[in-house]
Amino acid sequence: MRKYKFTALLLCAAMAVTAAVGCSDGNSSSRSMSVASQATTVNQNNEGRADNEVSAAVAEKASANKTDFTLNRVIDAGTRNDKNERFIYLDITIDNSTNKEYELSMLNNFYLLLSDGSELHYHVGSQLYATNNIDGYIPSPFTVPASGRFSGIVGGFAVSADIKDFKVCFFPTPDDPNKTPDVIKVDIKDSDIVTLK
Repeated sequence: MRKYKFTALLLCAAMAVTAAVGCSDGNSSSRSMSVASQATTVNQNNEGRADNEVSAAVAEKASANKTDFTLNRVIDAGTRNDKNERFIYLDITIDNSTNKEYELSMLNNFYLLLSDGSELHYHVGSQLYATNNIDGYIPSPFTVPASGRFSGIVGGFAVSADIKDFKVCFFPTPDDPNKTPDVIKVDIKDSDIVTLK
């Protein structure tokens, strides 16, 4: 009888250790997953994705990959988030010379390139703000009509108040969202940014 009690006790201890290890693995797995997803975000670097770079100025039409792109203006919404970052939006016009419509998204097709070489990507909170507060705002993703024109305000980005100059970068992808042979880059100075009243 004593032998069975000892075996039962040993078995309970083994189960407790297994449960603890299992919980520990679950937590470390979730921590690893969190770190991995952070690494993915950090390493999401668009520089070098395109073979051909086209430069343009604000309000200047640039052409690449069967697409004409004009950055009409860069808009500061005049509000700040809890990190004191300003919300920046793009007033754009895109002319599609192909006979099929295609979809573009802020996440896949746009980013801001800062002077130190780092990148800023689409900020979901800025879309929530713009949907309720900016006339003419079009949420992502959006469709460019076949042999037609898309025009509107899209975005946005959460930009630190101390960042004054950057490049707006756009990948025209009419054929395949995963193929980015060209990137259009528009230099932006602080004086180019219009603040909404």
